[in-house]
Amino acid sequence: MTTQLIAIIDPVGALPIIMEIPSIDKPVVFNRALRIIAIAVPSLLVLFTVAGPYILGAFNISVADFRIAGGIVLLIIGIDTLREGAPRTMGLNPEDFVFTPIVTPMLVGPGAITSVMLFSTYYGLPEVIISIVIASLITYLVIRFSFIIMRLIGSNMLRFIGRFMSLIIMAWAVSLIVEGIKEVI
Repeated sequence: MTTQLIAIIDPVGALPIIMEIPSIDKPVVFNRALRIIAIAVPSLLVLFTVAGPYILGAFNISVADFRIAGGIVLLIIGIDTLREGAPRTMGLNPEDFVFTPIVTPMLVGPGAITSVMLFSTYYGLPEVIISIVIASLITYLVIRFSFIIMRLIGSNMLRFIGRFMSLIIMAWAVSLIVEGIKEVI
């Protein structure tokens, strides 16, 4: 379950987008972004583990509806990233960019939210929360050492990984949409 959650959160795949945060090379901005990610990712995942079914139910939204909507959002992000290299950041406040698109829907997207909601039906709540804590810690470490990771793999390889991950995100988005449509029909 933890390995699946780490793969779905995909902190390495998010690195090219994280590097597009305005002024990310400044330690103050980087540390603020890291703090937001470190708090928001596990908080949102635990929130949706515990309250997700109730939140969706309150708005009369099925998991299938959520998959379709999340798939569309991810598809748009994937297409924008593939075409332009990274989402548009001009004029954005760094904190705004950290929340959208990085924390959600990239790290805590429909796949992660759906997964923790489904995990909670298969496993006990304590096991899911422990898995969230471990996956969030690994996400934090990957992002914390992102500049070292980037130095090791280089900017060309990072661009390649970013473009490749946008294809993966788009394929995953299409599968979420298809799964959602199958469930609705």
